[in-house]
Amino acid sequence: MAANYQDFAVSSLYTGTQILDGQSSIAKVLDSLAASHRRLEVTTTNTVATLRKDILDTLEGLRLNDNKKNQNQIHKPHVEQRLAFQISALMIEAQNLSRDLKVIKSLKFSTISERRTRIRDAHPNTFEWLFDETISNDTVSGVEHIASFLAWLETKTGVYWLGGKAGSGKSTLMKFLDGHEKTRSALRYWAGSKTLVTASFFFWNLGVDMQKSQEGLLQALLYHVLRQVPSLIRIVCPVHWNNDGFEQPEWTRPEILKTLHELRKQTFDTTRFCFFIDGLDEYEGTHDDIIELINSFTSAEDIKIVISSRPWNVFEDAYGRNSGQSLRLQDLTRNDIECFVRDNLEKDRNFRQLKLKDPRYEDFVQEIVERASGVFLWVFLVVRSLRRGFNNADTVDELQERLRVLPTELEVYFGHMMSTMEKVYHKQAARLLLICFHAPKALTVMTASKFDEEDISFGLATKSQPLGAYGYTQRVEITSRRIKARCTDLLEVWGNRVNFCHRTVYEFLDLPDTRRVLYGRAGNDFDTENYFCNAILYQIKTFPTAGDKGQYSDQPYQPIDDLVNEFMCYAEELDSRTKLDHRLLDDLISPVEFYRRLDLQYLQRCWPWPPLFLDAGCQEGWMIALALYYGIDGYIRAKSEYVQSLIKKKVYIDEHSLLAVALRLIKKTEYRWPDNRTPIKPCVVARLLELGADPNECPIILPIWCAFLLKMPKRLTPETRRAYITIVELLLRNGAILSPGMYSRLKASLFSSCSSEEATYLHGLIENVIEKRRPGKALSSIKKYFVGKKKKK
Repeated sequence: MAANYQDFAVSSLYTGTQILDGQSSIAKVLDSLAASHRRLEVTTTNTVATLRKDILDTLEGLRLNDNKKNQNQIHKPHVEQRLAFQISALMIEAQNLSRDLKVIKSLKFSTISERRTRIRDAHPNTFEWLFDETISNDTVSGVEHIASFLAWLETKTGVYWLGGKAGSGKSTLMKFLDGHEKTRSALRYWAGSKTLVTASFFFWNLGVDMQKSQEGLLQALLYHVLRQVPSLIRIVCPVHWNNDGFEQPEWTRPEILKTLHELRKQTFDTTRFCFFIDGLDEYEGTHDDIIELINSFTSAEDIKIVISSRPWNVFEDAYGRNSGQSLRLQDLTRNDIECFVRDNLEKDRNFRQLKLKDPRYEDFVQEIVERASGVFLWVFLVVRSLRRGFNNADTVDELQERLRVLPTELEVYFGHMMSTMEKVYHKQAARLLLICFHAPKALTVMTASKFDEEDISFGLATKSQPLGAYGYTQRVEITSRRIKARCTDLLEVWGNRVNFCHRTVYEFLDLPDTRRVLYGRAGNDFDTENYFCNAILYQIKTFPTAGDKGQYSDQPYQPIDDLVNEFMCYAEELDSRTKLDHRLLDDLISPVEFYRRLDLQYLQRCWPWPPLFLDAGCQEGWMIALALYYGIDGYIRAKSEYVQSLIKKKVYIDEHSLLAVALRLIKKTEYRWPDNRTPIKPCVVARLLELGADPNECPIILPIWCAFLLKMPKRLTPETRRAYITIVELLLRNGAILSPGMYSRLKASLFSSCSSEEATYLHGLIENVIEKRRPGKALSSIKKYFVGKKKKK
């Protein structure tokens, strides 16, 4: 590569225009890299800037030299060589930086900062006592804990635990600490002459998998760390750094742990790390596992971690007994709550007038603080409620009475909020809360926008008529206002998303009594999955298609491919309950194909994401393929004649037969297939075999049956294993050829994880199939294998 750049440089020296063009081209590459570094906040060295300056100085010298000399005079060879090497070094460094960026981008997932962004900033003048070394017990109780936190930041290692009741402000405090300059100052004192690297992660149980799993935690920490020490990327993760493919391979948990371990080895003498991990109680897994992972990090003296969680026994036992390395938030925030109450009440003009008239104002404020018991969320909701009553010119006595009827326990308070909703909103509010409760992730405003529809098939009734940008924006704004009016304080709209104001609201809705009330109010004909299917169909039918240049760049549209995949997930759930209206899938075909016919380049100019999941056009049978992949058996059964015709015509989807799609052998090519999170459905495979699908068909290299066995995981959950056993039986009984090689594969996968009863059943099945095909020729190796297996048992 270096030689090529040298040749380019030397060949360009004799024409000033070519030199400038080459330099301009290089400059564009470097400017693009610099912009990417700024966008991802990647720490860079000055190597590129230095090399770039050297080249510009050399070019300027040549230009001045050309003005003085005859045009035919040849430049000195050593000048040419110097410029060639400078350009070569610059481009090699640019290529290295580009590889660094590819690795960093591969670690960043779409929701990596969502939870932190959604957490409210700390109220002004709250939590500052954590950094006040002169504070006394007269000002804040628990001074010994405050002093211990400062000392821990500056001089100690291990884990510091911030415990607190639900709603006490733990996440707000963690965000405050993570971004505060005084935190950085204390940690820099601890790091001394070593480089300080910090990273944070905020668990979120109501989010997607990456927001509540170890994989998400580890990947986020590695992303934040490597942004700050990018020079180590090529050393600690050489496989990803050297990957020249268009896409980086997905990261695995063992891979990230190995990279973090290697990172620790490489930076042992030069770097110290501090991680902030919020919400251990929101981790979706065994809490002992997350505790073990955190403790493994802090076994090194150069790593320390601040964690927060509710005061559950598992965390109390692990961290609550560490002298000087824990605090309980609700015991320390009385003054902060008082500050919050005063500031918010006094924003209201009516309350300011009341304060001047009645000296009991101070008693009223103190009563709110006392009743809060350290729970910031309760104070936040109560102050909002009280401020709504100020317009009624209530006296202090009336305000105190209003306060005293409000429950102090959050669960009971939420129940009180539901019971006092305006009756006219009961049905709509119940539907909104149920929709948000059953959504697998934060709902978009557009998905929630049809909550007031009385027709349960509103998606089918909607005409395909794309909204303009103005119409789309108007619908989002109006829906946001209507949500706030009906579910005051229980739900909040954040950008284009609707979610619960706090995790405790979700926990309240999860109570059987609460859901019984909600379903009673929502109406007998209301079904959340049916709502989602109709809402998504409505969105796709009204998806914007045209507008002025740049009009769509900032619009919060959800990509159509994501909408289609979500639609199929909900359709599968309805189908499993035999509640699916097949017209929903049929009605989806036309609008999707309409968007497919639009000019792709035009769409990509208007939208900052690929608009569809079919990059090469709508292939025949694409909806059947999606239904097979998701295991929507009722729809396949209803379309049996059409499916049979596709099988006879040997229609392929992305070079795979329909049976291969049902067995999930399809690769991520033109379709953007979702993650394989549920077992393959045997009923769909059975349906295709009944309609004539051939398990021995060989579309590319291997027969479908062989490819299925080769792709079969070695470790299977009981549910998945039972599905695979049933599918193996179906394929064998429908003519799948069992060669010795395929039999060995069966042994390595299914048999190795089977129970004794399952192994015996498979043994009998295989012998029976072979006996029918070749009487008296049952494989002796099968008998030997099972004799050995039974002895071991």
